This record gives sequence, structure tokens and C-alpha cells, in this order.
Amino acid sequence: MTEATALLVELLDAACAVLLAAAAAWRARGFGAHFTGAVVLGCFCGLMAGLTRETLLHGAAGTRLVLGELPGPALAGALLGALAAAGAAALARKRTDASGALGGRGLFFWLDSLGLFLATSLGVFCALREIGATGALALGLLSGLAPGFVRDTALGDTARFVEQSWYATAAALGAMATILLLILPPSFGGAWPLPQAWRWLWPWASIFGGAAVALALRLWRGSREEE
Repeated sequence: MTEATALLVELLDAACAVLLAAAAAWRARGFGAHFTGAVVLGCFCGLMAGLTRETLLHGAAGTRLVLGELPGPALAGALLGALAAAGAAALARKRTDASGALGGRGLFFWLDSLGLFLATSLGVFCALREIGATGALALGLLSGLAPGFVRDTALGDTARFVEQSWYATAAALGAMATILLLILPPSFGGAWPLPQAWRWLWPWASIFGGAAVALALRLWRGSREEE
């Protein structure tokens, strides 16, 4: 793995941890969890994607790596999510003069979707060279879906990948798009769509391209299913 690729993985791991932790903490507050409980659940969910991927790929060494790098971003995301939820709830009470349910479904949709799809595409990217396309697809889905499964189960809710048809489906199609973007250019005799000096950007383009496909599919077909 080149230095640029290693930096890519570190940055996206941190971004996924922040997004997934914020989504979990926001959701927990919406379910009536107290602030500390929401932050703890957010931290756990923020670590889950990286832990699932690295533990399955590299065992204990991968677990140590994630636990050494991601608790900070996960904690930051969990605090941001819990604080944002508290602010939204206070604003809703002020507007309605009632206890009011927590609003802001749109924010949770974006936090959850971006975290899920980036974690899935990143898992595919990290696993493709080590275990092949089929294994990378399975590992990417496991690492992307695990945080949401833990979050929803801990809150006593039905897991979204079971409840919503375009949750796991969009993630799977986005993962397939990432695989195609990563393996197709070399298969055509090195006919990369970028010049030699810019090929280091291709992993970024592949990961974000796959995540964008998944997000577009969920927006197009699945956003109406949101509660």
C-alpha cells in the first residue's frame, strides 16, 4: 500500500467513524436515551465499521490498529450527534410549546447514508486485493451494515437493512460499482481514464464513485421509506 493510499484509508476511516457515531447518537436521543448513553452507543457504532473490516482481514493486529486510531473521531462524532439532537429537541419544544418528538429526520438520513455507503466502499477497497471480488463484496457489506445493525438492535428497533428494501440493496450495488471501478481499467491493458501522473487519485474516485451510486439509488428509490 502506497503512502497516498494509506492516507486515504486513514482519512476515510476517521470520516466514517464520525458519521456513523453521530448518526447513532442522534438516533439514540430520538429514542429517549440519556445523553451519556447516546454518546456511548455512538462511540461503539463509530468503531464498528473499522473493527469489523480490520479484524476479519488482519485479526488481532487489525483490531489494535483500529482501537489505536479511531476512538477519537468516534467520540467526536458521538458528541456532535448527541449535542445536535439535544439542540433540535429544545428548538422543537420551543416552537410547539410541548414536549415534542425529536425532529430532523433529514439529518439522520444523510449521516446514516454517507457513513454506511463510505464504509461499505472502503471495506471493498481494502479487501479486494486480499480476498478477491466476491469476498470483498461480502466484507464491504458486513463492515458497512454492522454499525446500523448494532445501533438499531440496541435501541429495540428493527434493523434498517431488514425493514427497508433500498438500504442494503443500495449498499450492495454501490459496492459492486466500486469493484468495477477498481478492476476494469487494468483489465483493458492499462487503459486508465486518468493520465499516469494522476492515477493515484483512482482509488479515491472508485470509493467515492461507488458511494455516490449507492446514495443516488437510496435517494431515488428509498428515501420515501424513511420513518
